[in-house]
Amino acid sequence: MRWGRISVKGKIFFCLAIFSICILLVLWLLQTVFLDEFYQMIKENEVRGYSQAIVENIDDPALDELLNRITESGDICVHLIWPDGTQQRENGRFRYCSLQGMDEPARAALFQSVKDKDGSKMMYFEGIEEKQIPGPYVPEPDAAQKHPWLKKPIFSGDQIQQSLSYFQLALCLDGREMLVNINARITPLNATVSTLRIQIFCIGTLFFVLAGMLAILMSRFVAKPIEDINRSSKELARGNYEVYFNGRGYREIAELSDTLNVTAKALQQVERLRQELVANVSHDLRTPLTMIIGYAEAMRDIPGENTTENIQIIIDEAQRLSFLVNDILDISQIEAGVRRMDKSRFNLTESIRDSLSRYQKLVEQQGYTIVFEAQEDAWVLADQVKIDQVIYNLTGNAICFTGDEKKVTVRQQITASEVRIDVIDYGDGIRPEGIDSIWKRYYSKASSKGRAAMGTGLGLSIVEEILRLHGAAFGVDSVSGKGSDFWFILPLDRA
Repeated sequence: MRWGRISVKGKIFFCLAIFSICILLVLWLLQTVFLDEFYQMIKENEVRGYSQAIVENIDDPALDELLNRITESGDICVHLIWPDGTQQRENGRFRYCSLQGMDEPARAALFQSVKDKDGSKMMYFEGIEEKQIPGPYVPEPDAAQKHPWLKKPIFSGDQIQQSLSYFQLALCLDGREMLVNINARITPLNATVSTLRIQIFCIGTLFFVLAGMLAILMSRFVAKPIEDINRSSKELARGNYEVYFNGRGYREIAELSDTLNVTAKALQQVERLRQELVANVSHDLRTPLTMIIGYAEAMRDIPGENTTENIQIIIDEAQRLSFLVNDILDISQIEAGVRRMDKSRFNLTESIRDSLSRYQKLVEQQGYTIVFEAQEDAWVLADQVKIDQVIYNLTGNAICFTGDEKKVTVRQQITASEVRIDVIDYGDGIRPEGIDSIWKRYYSKASSKGRAAMGTGLGLSIVEEILRLHGAAFGVDSVSGKGSDFWFILPLDRA
């Protein structure tokens, strides 16, 4: 099975199991396989430390007190030997001391061997043989006859014991050299190792079982919230936007649940608005199509109906269809991220006049009046087609909601570096809680006359996107019962 297809439970259990095995392996190596080496290393460092302390205090009056402290455990003895083999001092006794029974010539030979080895020497004794570590003194072939202690057994009977003997030269204040010898007993570890192995096996088995149980509990604790979210996500994918994500267990899952709950609510709202859009577009497409078909059939079948007024109605309704289709195409381009700007320097004032004159022809038969207030021409660097679309959409929105006055005012105000355009209606206005919603996609507010004449709920969303692409400031000022003022600001181009 591929790692990417393993469940969260399986991965957590596997990782904890591997971690447990690694810990047990390290414990096994340290407590059994390398126990002898660690023990010997500790002992060697211990006797070296004692020897160095003695060397540094060889002429100190408190040397006896130091030697007593070192040998008080009963497992260590200390010998201080002159070059001729005589003992200057001996502290502590235990039966495995390597210098017991050694005569003065043998000790003198030992002194010389240590001096030949740069002043220090470590020796191990086990059974009847000398077990040497790297760098010990190797006696001459006839040394065994001269010094029988080098080969004779140091333990009685069949007892297996090790003795560690460390030699180091010390220089006294009077210039004479003295050999410091520390003998320490090394406890046999075979029984200890066997005991540790049994303990580690028992502890390891118990630890592995507990680790497995912990892995199962942790995997359930971690995986259960994820599994719950996964099930809810599948419900969301099937279109159930009322699903609720109940995240628990730890912070990340709770935050993910909150995010998904917000997403579900947003999708639910988008779905509702989409349904409203379909209903609005269906209605708005059906009405002009019905009128076009009706007037066209009348002109075909009824003599005298082929009039300029009927043709104008067909043209107006076709233009109305064009508005609806353009809105849908524009929002599709926004969603696809393919809208591009083609900036050029143009006369914004003249462009607004042209757009409003075309709009006036569409609505003048219904009694609407569009007033454009401008003192001088304003030149800007922008995408003229898109800015015209902004004016067209804002004007159409104002016409839908301007109220009984049927008047829309478009005002141009020029400052030192900017031009501000206001599109003002005199209708019912917008409540404060609804200001943010009007820019949302598919949002459609009923006009004072019931339905908007050309409302898809996309116009202001398209306006917002175009003005953001231009980096323009924009907004709406509205007073309930008095109307609304939609405005935007562009920088002037006086070149």
